[in-house]
Amino acid sequence: MISDEKLFKIAVEYYAKGRHQQEIANELGVSHVQIGKYLKMARQKGIVEITINAPFVDADEQARQSMVFKSVFDLENLVLVPTAASHEQSMTFLVKGAAKYLISSFENKATRIGVGMGRTMFQLAANHISYADRRTSWKFYPVMNYYDQKKHGAGEHNDYFNYQDMIDGFAKNWGGRPDKAFMESFGQTMELADKYWNRLDIIIGGVGVPFPRDPIARSAMFGEKVAEALDGKDILGDYLNYHFDSDGNVHEPVVLSKSRISWDDIQRIPQRVAVAGGPSKVPGILGLLRAKGVNTLITDVATAKAILEYNSL
Repeated sequence: MISDEKLFKIAVEYYAKGRHQQEIANELGVSHVQIGKYLKMARQKGIVEITINAPFVDADEQARQSMVFKSVFDLENLVLVPTAASHEQSMTFLVKGAAKYLISSFENKATRIGVGMGRTMFQLAANHISYADRRTSWKFYPVMNYYDQKKHGAGEHNDYFNYQDMIDGFAKNWGGRPDKAFMESFGQTMELADKYWNRLDIIIGGVGVPFPRDPIARSAMFGEKVAEALDGKDILGDYLNYHFDSDGNVHEPVVLSKSRISWDDIQRIPQRVAVAGGPSKVPGILGLLRAKGVNTLITDVATAKAILEYNSL
């Protein structure tokens, strides 16, 4: 009788490393038929679980969840994408879902789009739009400026907060263009930024993870008065660096407060879009929805269900 440890090793060779059954059989001195039997045993014992993820969202599921989110959070638009087995595939679904939503919802006419920062926005900017769908009349604007190339240097994670590269990515891959006058002034001063931000048609950003409970960290981020007022409340996450407690109250960091669009200006923008998914983002999305900070949420099916469960606790 073969041991569970041996079954596990065979399963890893076949499923994880992608080796052929005959290769594994030759090493173990058995037939490939026997390897097939071992793999079947591994599945029966729960050592291997095979998940089939549909690459689409059922129309009934989309309609049902949209109605629930409208009822619970007064959310205008819920855009669902499939839930993937891996984080990387989930990000791909989210980014492609966001791109599809923007392209299908807004025509190729003069449109001003404000974009946040972070990994999700970085990948959205890098998502190549087909020639037929390119939006040559769109202009893209950064809505925060925390990046200092000289201070932080280059690197993958720093790229997520490099507003110049982000905007260049949208221009290159989406067919739009940056506003030259805005970009030149934005890199030097924030004085003229409000003038441009007040004319945005769309703003889009990711959602951050919960902020630590540590009182020192909270005081440094939000100031002592806010930290004391928060008391035991959780900071569930953030959108465009505006943070939300468990009651949906919005808290603005005291650091770099002049380097981003104001919360009031965000709320005046007609289309406010959040793109986020995964277990770590559930609290932040819930805080954002309770604050009624966006009117469109793009997320995956499992995250949508988790948000409703979290909200009922």
